[in-house]
Amino acid sequence: MVLKTRFAPSPTGDLHLGGIRTALYNWALARSNNGKFALRIENTDVERSSAEYTEGILNGLQWLNIDLDEGPVFQTDRLSRYKEVADNLLSEGNAYFCSCSQNSLDRMRREQIERGLKPRYNGKCRPLGGVEKKTIKDLDGSRVIRFMSPLKGTVSWKDLVKGEITISNEELDDLILIRANGLPTYNFASVVDDLDMDITHIIRGDDHINNTPRQINIIQGLGKRLPLFGHLPMIHGPDGQKLSKRHGADSILEFRKKGFIPSAMINYLARLGWSHGDRELFSVDEFVSLFSLSSCVASPAKFDIAKLSWINGEHLKNLSGADIAQRVCEKHNLNLVEIKKNGIQFEGLCELLLERVSTISELGDELYSYTSKPKSISLRELFESPAYRKNRVDSEQILYEVVCDFAKKLPHDWVLEKVSHHFRSTLAIRNLKMPQLAIPLRVIILGQHQSPAIEKVLFLLGRMEVEKRLIKFLEGTVT
Repeated sequence: MVLKTRFAPSPTGDLHLGGIRTALYNWALARSNNGKFALRIENTDVERSSAEYTEGILNGLQWLNIDLDEGPVFQTDRLSRYKEVADNLLSEGNAYFCSCSQNSLDRMRREQIERGLKPRYNGKCRPLGGVEKKTIKDLDGSRVIRFMSPLKGTVSWKDLVKGEITISNEELDDLILIRANGLPTYNFASVVDDLDMDITHIIRGDDHINNTPRQINIIQGLGKRLPLFGHLPMIHGPDGQKLSKRHGADSILEFRKKGFIPSAMINYLARLGWSHGDRELFSVDEFVSLFSLSSCVASPAKFDIAKLSWINGEHLKNLSGADIAQRVCEKHNLNLVEIKKNGIQFEGLCELLLERVSTISELGDELYSYTSKPKSISLRELFESPAYRKNRVDSEQILYEVVCDFAKKLPHDWVLEKVSHHFRSTLAIRNLKMPQLAIPLRVIILGQHQSPAIEKVLFLLGRMEVEKRLIKFLEGTVT
């Protein structure tokens, strides 16, 4: 039998970290076992489901390169199939019509709560199931179809993540299979789909544990073989509470907007509930080859944006300069051809600035001062600037002469060694300390007083761009 997993989200909201981690684990389990991975869109909640959320699910999977072997399958395309299976359960005495009104059900639950009992359907219409021989055609909008759940015994399964779990049937009630409007409930449609799609492993969040015994009973009522179940713990915020928007629980596509890259997101999501020793960094292929449910933990994981940023920064360092440059240009709508026309070595700048950033967005922000015209500054403003005051030369005139001399003697053979030699020889000839020349050059050329090694910055900006920015400063200066 081929191992087959599925991801079955409801398109009633954005795809968040918990959902995409579930998809990732199912996908990795299938890929690591030469199995198949399917996507099912559980959209029978027609009032809350939307095409926009469905598109978000598909785009999120596509962004992370989580590919499909089957799907997407939409439940609303299978309504006739659910009715067919419900009809079989009716004919075999495993389901029955219930005509209890919502008011009577609400009253029933209130009375049970007042008596300290667990609120559940009391089986009022259940005896009719043994004598009424009705079919799905008798569904008239005023009644529902309920499953005839076992009254005694227990439901047990060996959970692939949490171990042995046992639930008493006395804790369960006769759940609704088909609503009065003809639409199936979640538990019923999910069971029918999993059986029809030959799903062997159902891996999902542990908020579904209460659904599992109900689904097992339905599967056994249909006389079918049980799949294996595994329930993943929730993802919590740093405060230990369920992850929410106040913790930064954005849609997965928001992380793309913020400049995180797919391989880093997969690495981080993989470690939210799974581990391989103490190792923190994985390529996607390494994660897939090492993944197993036996290495998943049963306790909740904590979302940590700082750690995600660190992992993203580490993955960025594994990319080539050309790859990073392309991502930055796409993200910030930059024209790489035009940038290179000015002699700027954009790929080299990307690699140089990686140590200072953790996302593509941050890198784009850092690059702005390198690829755009710096704000004009006067000689007086530069000389009196707080960043320069502690290390400045003796007068504005000397500062002007230093910059002018540096600009006039820029090497024609623009290689790093000669650029560095020109910078250091200027220091020596003028008897300057490093900050006395480096800070003015940074402010004039970049509009900021900090940067990586100034020689490397000058080299990567290119002779034409450096000269142009120095001349602009000097031409605007009155001495």
